[in-house]
Amino acid sequence: MRSWQESQEEVRKVKPDRQMASAILRMIEVRMKALEELKGRREFASLVVEDYYEIVKEAITALMAVDGYKTLSHEVLIAYLKEFYPQFSDAEILLADNLRQTRNKIAYRGFFVSPDFVERNEAKMRELAFKTIAILKEKLEK
Repeated sequence: MRSWQESQEEVRKVKPDRQMASAILRMIEVRMKALEELKGRREFASLVVEDYYEIVKEAITALMAVDGYKTLSHEVLIAYLKEFYPQFSDAEILLADNLRQTRNKIAYRGFFVSPDFVERNEAKMRELAFKTIAILKEKLEK
């Protein structure tokens, strides 16, 4: 994973956009509800991982919008989280990056995630998603 400093050519400074961040948060809440329908169904393990990643990715995108940044790079999103949100541990950053890489394998190579992976990592993925959402909500309330 590249660092924030190495990624500056892929970042634009923009006007902070709380309205967009709020709209993204509403979509995240819809995704969370849909995810509940898939959980526990072994045949949907890949979709569960994709959904957790999408939730985290969109929450970081919304945080960047509130902070006045924009990028199209998923890798830069995670570097941003690491650089500006020290409340995330190295383990959480690594999990986010692992989800990014796994989602890319699913989307571009037809990779199927083992249901065991979801069973072993569900609590961590869920915690990462909720933590990112909570920080976004807190930021939008200010």
